[in-house]
Amino acid sequence: FAQDREMVGLRLDDRPPGGGHDGKESGERHFRCEAGLGCFVLKADVELVKRAGQGEDDEDGEAEPFDLERALGRLVGIEAVKQHILSLRNRLEVGRRRAAFGVQDHKPLHTTMVGSKGMDYRGVAEVMSGMFKSLDCTKKDLVVEVSRKDLVGGNTEKTSELVALALKKASGGVLFISDAHAYTEKSDHYGQLALSQLVGHFAEQAEKAAAAAQQAAKDRARAVARGGKPSAAPADTGGDRTVLMLSTQRPKLAEIHATAPALSSVEGTELEFMDYTTEEMASLLAQATEERGFQLHKDLTEAKLLDILRGPVAKCAADRGGKLLVDRLVETAINKQTDRVHMSGTRSKDSLLSLAAEDFEAEEVSASGASIDSVLAKLDGVIGLAGVKKHVKSLVAQLQLAEKKKAAGVMGAKVNATMHMIFSGNPGTGKTTIARLIAELLQSLGYLKRGHLVETDRAGLVAPYVGQTAIKVQTTVESAMGGMLFVDEAYALVKDEKDSFGREALDTLIKLVEDHRDELVVVLAGYPNEMDELMAHNPGVRSRFPTVIMFEDYNVAELTAIAEGIFSKQMMTLTEEARQMLNKKLETMVTSPDVQNGNGRAVRNIVEVALRAQALRLAEEDKSTLRPAELNNLTAADFT
Repeated sequence: FAQDREMVGLRLDDRPPGGGHDGKESGERHFRCEAGLGCFVLKADVELVKRAGQGEDDEDGEAEPFDLERALGRLVGIEAVKQHILSLRNRLEVGRRRAAFGVQDHKPLHTTMVGSKGMDYRGVAEVMSGMFKSLDCTKKDLVVEVSRKDLVGGNTEKTSELVALALKKASGGVLFISDAHAYTEKSDHYGQLALSQLVGHFAEQAEKAAAAAQQAAKDRARAVARGGKPSAAPADTGGDRTVLMLSTQRPKLAEIHATAPALSSVEGTELEFMDYTTEEMASLLAQATEERGFQLHKDLTEAKLLDILRGPVAKCAADRGGKLLVDRLVETAINKQTDRVHMSGTRSKDSLLSLAAEDFEAEEVSASGASIDSVLAKLDGVIGLAGVKKHVKSLVAQLQLAEKKKAAGVMGAKVNATMHMIFSGNPGTGKTTIARLIAELLQSLGYLKRGHLVETDRAGLVAPYVGQTAIKVQTTVESAMGGMLFVDEAYALVKDEKDSFGREALDTLIKLVEDHRDELVVVLAGYPNEMDELMAHNPGVRSRFPTVIMFEDYNVAELTAIAEGIFSKQMMTLTEEARQMLNKKLETMVTSPDVQNGNGRAVRNIVEVALRAQALRLAEEDKSTLRPAELNNLTAADFT
């Protein structure tokens, strides 16, 4: 928004006539203040007044000393990250003492933050910036956050100019690149250029610093050799040093290193961000509400807030959670509260600025936008499979009961049984259809975040070369996170005892199933005998997939209903003779042994053959004598 102009952020004592903000502009935070008391003005339009005792180079005057523990205490969750930062502080402080004895600790300060989108990467960057300034590692407590639009131009020259400008703005402070993986697409030449130039700059600075340290060490060694006293290592006062910080997601980290290989030489710290718990999300929501100048209603207790959050948190996609979800929830709640307040005509401060439970509540729906009842209605609409339907409904009832127990505070409310399943049945018995419906139901019940279905088989999991299979399985599992992974013909994963690639695929899959038991549901599907053999030879499969759902073959009546449903959708009718021919074919199919019985899949094939036969028959008849009704009519001849 500054458009290369120098701007100043002001914290005002009173709200400006046109309304203010809280230090954010165009979705980016530049400083923090109470909501409505912040504004930006051109630097040329204001005068900086020095405080008493403030030096020429001291922009902060007698600022309050930086308190790292206090700053970290304001961050919600991420305890491992906080501990890592404290350890880094300890190393930097001890390193300054070691320097007095001629030992310089040159640990790079550049940091990579890894985790899901929506984590408070910016907040951590601000805390680390304050820490670096307080320890004289940098000159300024400054975080310049840049996104793609700040670094990537329409050509090489413009991109280089933007990179240089970003480095200049952040000089002496922290340059923070959010979503660093956004610059790694192979087709994105200028994005890759920007990232490689930035990292290259810091790699060059690191080489110069290392060379200077080496020279200083040699000088001290010469002094000792001449019988003199070793001098202290030069004090690290930060100077114009700039610290680089990146945020990205774990699966994307390898792409960043491939785009900018020099990152490995400058990266000093990697911080792993664990997703926020529901309790931590409640704290974030309270913070976000206060930052906007609102408050949570006194009747909105912590228990009620947690109940409200469980559904949205469980169903939120991995790339839209954390603070992103909280911001959406608060914004939606403010909109609902505004409509409610407008209708009531209230004018009191408490009612105008208070968000109640009703402002946050929303109807729970599945990933496709359907309610639980509508998904169950679709399940009832599936022909046959009475036993399967009963099992699915019992699963839904179990999860709903557990949720009611949890709301009532009953101990042992959590469903501890794993949801991973084995679908055992012949081809065409509706396994994929049922899997898709179960995924929707689990999502609408809050057990899965996204509720999507990822279908795969041996070809999608087993690679032809050594070292690639585990990566292939990992990638497939990651694509199913928050939903269901459906492995068709799972028995084919391990063909025989010599199938090392297949064995690696199955072992990797079982490990990932265990590691991510609460993040996805895996279904292994296949023929009954083969699936029994797979479980017999792989005890890990049986223990991690305790639920086996049997898909019985369809009987003649069910197959007829499937065929009639297909014909009905295509507006086709059958003569009585044609119906008898169809029934004979279905009876023959039902008496076929096991795998040869194609079930619903075979019915679709019969329908397609009949439709092609009808088209050929009509093409050979005299078109002038054809009646419109015959175009949609199937005869016995079409089923021979």
